Amino acid sequence: MSPAIRWIVGIALALVAGALWMVWKAGDQPQTPAKAEAAKQQVAAAPAETTPAAAALAPVASIVPPAPKVVEPVTVIVHFDFDRSALRSGEVPKLDELASSLQGRTVERLDAVGYADRIGDEPYNLPLSRKRADAVVAYLAGKGVDAGRIHAEARGESEATTGDACRNMGPDSATNRKLVECLERDRRVEVKLVAR
Repeated sequence: MSPAIRWIVGIALALVAGALWMVWKAGDQPQTPAKAEAAKQQVAAAPAETTPAAAALAPVASIVPPAPKVVEPVTVIVHFDFDRSALRSGEVPKLDELASSLQGRTVERLDAVGYADRIGDEPYNLPLSRKRADAVVAYLAGKGVDAGRIHAEARGESEATTGDACRNMGPDSATNRKLVECLERDRRVEVKLVAR
């Protein structure tokens, strides 16, 4: 190899080594918090390089695709006053939270299932539980949830949640305030999200 070529190769190697040293040294210097945050934002906003060298230097974690997001089942329970199908003001925030959580989500359907307590006859309680489910559907539709994707169902006195807790409390009557209060959990609409 001629001396001129040796000089050119030596100078090129020195320039590459100097550039690498400057980049390495700049990474060791502490940055102020504001500069560090700005640098992070610039790095995040910069498009990813697609050269083979950049791909070889990229961390393995950035190559692995993120795991699919698991959609947790959503169930909201709204309680009602005795012999009423109007929403209680204290229960409305639950539906507001549900409606806002559904914004931007793909929803197959919502099931709104209405129930009644055991006081009264089933021919009366079944339509009452339907009115409760319909009240929830109407409220959610008013908050922007697609009413066509909400399925309302009435189950009347079936599937009581109180179990034996309200047994032996006297007659099943609207005047038995202790029993009416005990059966509050049975007067409900359960809203369940079925996601795609």
